[in-house]
Amino acid sequence: MKIIVAVVVVWVSLMIYGQNKPLPKGVSLEGAVRSAAHVEFLADCTYQRNGQPVREQAIFNRVHQIIDGAERFILLDFFLFNGVHPKGGSFPALSEEITRRLVEKKQRAPQVDIVLITDTINRSYGAEEPEHFQRLRAGGVRVVYTDTRRLRDSNFMYSAWWRLFCQWFGTGGNGWLPSPFAQDGPAMTLRGYLSLFNFKANHRKVVASEKEALITSANPHDASGYHSNIAIVAQGPVVQDVVESEAAVARFSGETLPQWEIPVRPQSGEMHLRLLTEGKIKARLLAALARGAEVRLLLDPNKDAFGRSKNGIPNRPVAQELVEKSRGAIQVRWYGTHGEQFHPKLTMISLPGETVLIGGSANLTRRNLDDLNLESCLEVTAPADSQVIRSATGYFERMWRNDGGDYSLDFAEFSEHSPFRYVLYRFQEWSGMSTF
Repeated sequence: MKIIVAVVVVWVSLMIYGQNKPLPKGVSLEGAVRSAAHVEFLADCTYQRNGQPVREQAIFNRVHQIIDGAERFILLDFFLFNGVHPKGGSFPALSEEITRRLVEKKQRAPQVDIVLITDTINRSYGAEEPEHFQRLRAGGVRVVYTDTRRLRDSNFMYSAWWRLFCQWFGTGGNGWLPSPFAQDGPAMTLRGYLSLFNFKANHRKVVASEKEALITSANPHDASGYHSNIAIVAQGPVVQDVVESEAAVARFSGETLPQWEIPVRPQSGEMHLRLLTEGKIKARLLAALARGAEVRLLLDPNKDAFGRSKNGIPNRPVAQELVEKSRGAIQVRWYGTHGEQFHPKLTMISLPGETVLIGGSANLTRRNLDDLNLESCLEVTAPADSQVIRSATGYFERMWRNDGGDYSLDFAEFSEHSPFRYVLYRFQEWSGMSTF
């Protein structure tokens, strides 16, 4: 009995500690406000027109431009960077294309430092490195795996148990269990599965050189190749902020990045930028939204996920709750997906004479906004008639109004009245026993 009591006490103590332990230095950052003369808004859109799929893609073409134009360094941080996809599917070879470009860049310009920071999901939470990462290393690219053990626990009840009984065994060995990511994906070890269930992630999507930085919702992941996504590209002093935030991730993962010289000229202009990471994204969203406003939400219906059907959680019960509690004042439409996902993470707040954009990697969920996952977003404040705001506003309005294509559906198409799913979503959000 004493042993059981002792184990329970330790388990509860680890739960409390795991939720409240100090964050690594440099995490949960609200950067300084930076002036900017030019900011780009990019979007990838998959939609239907006359019953046929239309795919407009710009983000990774812009990533390729950053790689090609770099003269001193290329720094990338991507959550998903692999070619794993559902069996029989046809997807763009995003991971192979970027791998090839980085290796060729290093061959052409060996003086350019290239660093990739990524999540251990890409090696299936095991010790074996995937072939394309081996090629990157062999080509002179430095690969850094994020030490997510340093982050706070989202699935806190499980993670406390894992620390007590599982972490000591590591994750090495030959995989023998089927992949949870695709039917013919890399086999996993039992220890890899046990590590996966912590549901921790470096969820960032960042590319930077000495000239500019791109923060996006898109991953170079083949199965995500037709997702709808957004990206923001910026130049000037904010590039230094982005690099320093990534250096912090490398540092707590046991690596040190070079002290790259970034030639930054002070910029003037009516646009202002701020880098936000982790919990500071939520803080800025709440500060901007506190004034009260008309709210329109365009959401993914959570019905498709890499060849598998989903049950609509969390978006459908969340949307139902918002519509009911606001008595219809909050308007919701659903993006009409056909196997792919509506994957942007973008908030636009219209104020008198100016608009605030907050966009990047962060979903509007507890895991993404409460200092759990690693996330990165850019806040852009610009005149309502500026090019970046007109591009972002036009992007949203054409989808909301179905201008030139079939983008979005009425709220009634996926309204959710199941009490069970509402309770399940609330429990999963609170407990962290979910992937959202």
